[in-house]
Amino acid sequence: MFILSLLFSFLSGLLISIHGLINSLGGKAIGSPAMFLWLSLVQAIPALIIMIVRPQKLGFVLSLQLGFKWYLFSAIIGLVIFTILSFSISNVGAGTAFVLVVLGQIIGSTIADQFGLFGSPVRPVNTLRIISIVIIMAGVFLLLKSNSSSEAVKSTQTITIEKQIS
Repeated sequence: MFILSLLFSFLSGLLISIHGLINSLGGKAIGSPAMFLWLSLVQAIPALIIMIVRPQKLGFVLSLQLGFKWYLFSAIIGLVIFTILSFSISNVGAGTAFVLVVLGQIIGSTIADQFGLFGSPVRPVNTLRIISIVIIMAGVFLLLKSNSSSEAVKSTQTITIEKQIS
């Protein structure tokens, strides 16, 4: 089960990157508000059907009423993530954006584990976790440097091509 959970986590990461790319393209094609509306509807309709078909602990109406603050909070966070990622992917590329997303997730989850935020089990930060975060940050730095190097090569090639044309 542990290996399966690791594989599912990896698959989720792959799907998140594809999801972000699709959202970015859709946002450019139809506008971010329309894309977010369709995304929300496509998620909400099956969820409502499942809630109706499968009895909820608190019942359908009470689950909707008591869960409203959670739905609202989650939806606001989702909107912020959607907007930021759509903007970021367009400007820094998918690879850079998602490496930074993963770094943010690692740091955020480490803080949540340290303090047991939102009901998560307390898992104190240790030296190995800090070292792993520093290594990941070094990887992010190298990725950013490689992007700036490739941008410099691109602009040099563009200048060379422009000189050859004129």
